[in-house]
Amino acid sequence: MKNNYAQKIIEKIKQEKIVPKSRFFLNWKNYVFWLIWLSTLFLGAIFFSFIILNLLDIHPLVIRQLGLGKIFFILARTAPYLWIFLALLAGISGFMAIRKTKRGYRYSVLFITSIGVLFISMLGAILHMSKVNRNMGGKIFIKNRISREMAFPMEKRWRHPEEGMLGGQIIEIKERAFDLRGFNGKIWEVHYSDGTKFKIKKIEKDMNVAVIGEKFGENKFRAFLILQPPFNERPMMRR
Repeated sequence: MKNNYAQKIIEKIKQEKIVPKSRFFLNWKNYVFWLIWLSTLFLGAIFFSFIILNLLDIHPLVIRQLGLGKIFFILARTAPYLWIFLALLAGISGFMAIRKTKRGYRYSVLFITSIGVLFISMLGAILHMSKVNRNMGGKIFIKNRISREMAFPMEKRWRHPEEGMLGGQIIEIKERAFDLRGFNGKIWEVHYSDGTKFKIKKIEKDMNVAVIGEKFGENKFRAFLILQPPFNERPMMRR
């Protein structure tokens, strides 16, 4: 009886010309979802590297000079919300993709989230240290002012001298002072003294600087701290 049943199955296979499928063909959807997960993690790492870049200008000395209250207010107004949203979107998309894999249901939410966050954080830090984010942003976003401001909101933080933060490009060096073109094109005369703290080796013409201090007069600014900001690429300056 068993032999007859097996023979019938063999004959049916021959009649219908059933051909065994390869393992790749049977699991191609599974491979696609794994590829999507890895791709979203990589994109998340890129977005996270832009988050790092946009927060680097908050030097510990800046916090000491301005105070935590003002720093939190400034960060809330100029945080890289675009990159935060895209990083979260990439993480959620990756989570949904891996749950669609063949054995994705076995992994807990905590495990998938932990692996995703760890991968995005580590790779994002590597991309930042290798300056991939700066080079990529400089080539893609600098041509248009609106896209540049969305990609690099930290530039906005240094347009408020009345709040103690002024950034721009040095256009002329004077005696214990220099003229600085701000991001809005306005020219400022920045004064420094023996009490000014310098986090740059030397003041040079055409250098981009971030200055912490106080405004006095219409176009004058007294510097307490001068440092090199992450927006040191000239194309990122507003002309």
